[in-house]
Amino acid sequence: MILLSPELLAAVVFPGVLAMLGFLVVAIWAERKLVARIQWRYGPLYVSKPIGGFLQPIADLVKLVFSELVLPRHTNRFLFAATPVILFIAEALPAAFIAAAPGLVILYNPYGVVIAAVVMLLVAVFLVAMAWTEADRWTYIGAVREILLTAAYEVPLLLSILAMVVLYGTADPFGVVEKQWVWGVLLNPLAFVAFYISLMMSTTRFPFEIPEAEPEVVLGPYTEYGSTLFILSFGGTYVKMYAASLLGVALFLGGWLPAGDTVSGAAVTAAKLALFVLPLLLVRAIYPRYRIDQALRLGWTKLLALSVAAVAWSLAARLWLGF
Repeated sequence: MILLSPELLAAVVFPGVLAMLGFLVVAIWAERKLVARIQWRYGPLYVSKPIGGFLQPIADLVKLVFSELVLPRHTNRFLFAATPVILFIAEALPAAFIAAAPGLVILYNPYGVVIAAVVMLLVAVFLVAMAWTEADRWTYIGAVREILLTAAYEVPLLLSILAMVVLYGTADPFGVVEKQWVWGVLLNPLAFVAFYISLMMSTTRFPFEIPEAEPEVVLGPYTEYGSTLFILSFGGTYVKMYAASLLGVALFLGGWLPAGDTVSGAAVTAAKLALFVLPLLLVRAIYPRYRIDQALRLGWTKLLALSVAAVAWSLAARLWLGF
C-alpha cells in the first residue's frame, strides 16, 4: 500500500486536481439543472437520463476536446495557445495556499491567505492578455470591460480579506480557521457581504457577467477560442470560483471545524463549500445583467464603503473587545 504524504494528498485529491475537476463538472451540471428548475425547464436530460443528465457536462467536454483546434492567422499563434494555459494555472493556483483540513494544504506559507488573494487578483492580467492576443473587436471590448470591472472590485475584495486577517491576527491558512470559535460571517458580517459580492464580480457571475455578455459582445475575451483552449479559458472561471470559495469557507465559515482530523475535516470543508457556492449558481436565474456603469458605481461607492467599514469593525473588535 502506497502512503501519500499530506502535501501530495492535498495536491492530487483535495483541494487539488481531482476535487477541482469534480467541482468543474458538478458545478456546471448543478447550475444548469437549478436554473432550469427555477425557470420551469428540465435542463440537461438526455445524456444519462436515469441520473438526471449528470454526465452531460462530461459529454460536452469530450465533444470540445475532439473539436478542431483553430489557430487564427492574424495572431501570434504561440501566445494565442499559451495564454489560456497560463490563465487556467493562475486561476487554480490560489487553492494551493488554502488549507482544506488539518495538515491538508498543497503549499504551506504563514501568509498563505494574503498570497492566495494576490494571485487571485493577478488573474485579470492574464485574461486581458489573452483577449489582446486575439486582435478581434469583440475580445477587445471584453478586455476593456474586464479592466474596468477589476478596478471596481479588487480594492473591496482585498479590504474584506484584510478585515478578517486583522480580526484573527494572522494570515496563516490554518490559523484563520483555528481562531474561529464563532464563524467569521458572524464575527464580521460586513466583511462577508463585501467579500461575497466582490467574489461574484471577480468570477463574472450574474449579475456581473459583463466582459463575456453574449447578446452584446458575442463571448468577450473567449470569442475566438475553441476545443481544449476554450475549456481552459472559459472553464477556468469555475476553477477560479472554486479557489475563491475555498478561501471564503476558510475565512467566514470556520473551514473544517468542528472536525479535528484530516478525513472528516475534508468532508466538512466540502459540505461548507457546496453551501457557499449554491447562491453563486442560483443568481443566474434571478438577476438580470448589470450595465458596466451600474457595476462600476456599485464597486466604487457602496461596496468600497462597506469594505472600509468592515476593516474598521475588525480594528474596533481587536482594540476594544479583546479579540
